Amino acid sequence: MVSKPIVAGLIGAGHIGKMHAENIIFHFPDVLLKAVAGPNLDENWAETMGIPGHFLDENIVINDSEIEAVIIAAPSAAHVALIKSSAQNGKHIFCEKPVAFEPEGVAEAIEAVEAAGVVLQIGFNRRFDPSFMRVREVVQSGKIGKTHVIRITNRDPKRPTAAYAGRSGGLFFDFCIHDFDMARHISGCEVEKVYSAGAALIDPEIEKLGDIDTALITLQMTDSSLCVIDVSRETNYGYDQQLEVFGSKGTIRAFNTTPTTAALSTAEGVFTDKPHYSFVERYKEAYVTELREFFASIRNKSSPPVTGQDALQAVRIARAAELSFKKNRPVKVEQ
Repeated sequence: MVSKPIVAGLIGAGHIGKMHAENIIFHFPDVLLKAVAGPNLDENWAETMGIPGHFLDENIVINDSEIEAVIIAAPSAAHVALIKSSAQNGKHIFCEKPVAFEPEGVAEAIEAVEAAGVVLQIGFNRRFDPSFMRVREVVQSGKIGKTHVIRITNRDPKRPTAAYAGRSGGLFFDFCIHDFDMARHISGCEVEKVYSAGAALIDPEIEKLGDIDTALITLQMTDSSLCVIDVSRETNYGYDQQLEVFGSKGTIRAFNTTPTTAALSTAEGVFTDKPHYSFVERYKEAYVTELREFFASIRNKSSPPVTGQDALQAVRIARAAELSFKKNRPVKVEQ
C-alpha cells in the first residue's frame, strides 16, 4: 500500500533552503513540496524546480491547511517566531540551527511545540554523516574504552561577509553550535565546563563587529573527559572537518572527505585532492538522511532523533563559551 504523500512547505530559500528543497524534490517521492516562501525568494528558481506555490510572505505557507510539515531555513533571528507560529497552526517542524541566540528563546519554541503536539527536529546534520556515525557507534560500543579526549576540527574554506557575520549571532552561536552538539552526541555526556580563547586573525571587519574568527575551545564533560574544538572561518584549501576520539583502549578518527580518492605519486611528491570545498558537498548524504529521519518521525508518530532539548543544550554551551571568552576564565554551563 502506497502511503499518502506528506505535504511540505519551505520557509527561507537562501543557499541552504534551496538545498533542502532540491533534496526533497529529488530524493523523496513520497513528499510533495507544495510551496516555498521568503522575502528574498528567487522566483525563477522556484518555477524551474516546479514548486507549485512561491511567495514572499511566509505566513501563506504557515496558514496553508494542506501543508503538514515546514522546513525552516530562514535567518536564525526569525526561528523562534516561525516555530511558534507553525506549531500553533499544527505543522510539524524541521528547523535549521541555531534555534535562537539565547536559551530563553529555545525554551519558548519547545513549549509551543509541546503544547501543539507536533514534531520538532533540529538541523544538526553532522550527526548523520556516515563517518561521524561510525565514530559514535565505536565510542558507544566501548571498543576504545573510556573516552579521554575528543578533538573536533571545524574550519570553513572562506570567511563570511561582514554583513552575514553581523547578523549571524557570532562565532560561538553560528559556527560552533554544531561542534557543541557533536561533543554531546559523540560522548553521550553533557558539558559541565567551558573555556574559550579566540581572536580575529583573518578579517579586521569581523573584529570591528565585536566578533572573532578563530578559536580554541575546551569542554570538560560530566564524565571528566575532555573535548578540544579548533575552529577557523577560513582555510583557503577547503572545508576542514575532522573528528578524533582517544580512549583508554585506542582511538578512532574521521578524516576529511575529498572529491576523489586518487593519489598521484611522482618524483616531485604525492598529490591528492583538496577537501571538499563547501558544506553542501561535504555533508551531502547527511542532509538527505536527516530529512529522511524527520519525515519518518511524522509518519511513525515518533520522537525525532534531534530534539528541541538538544538545541537548548547547544545554545547553553554557546552562551557559556561566549562568556568564557569575554571573562577569560572557565564557565560552568549550569550558570
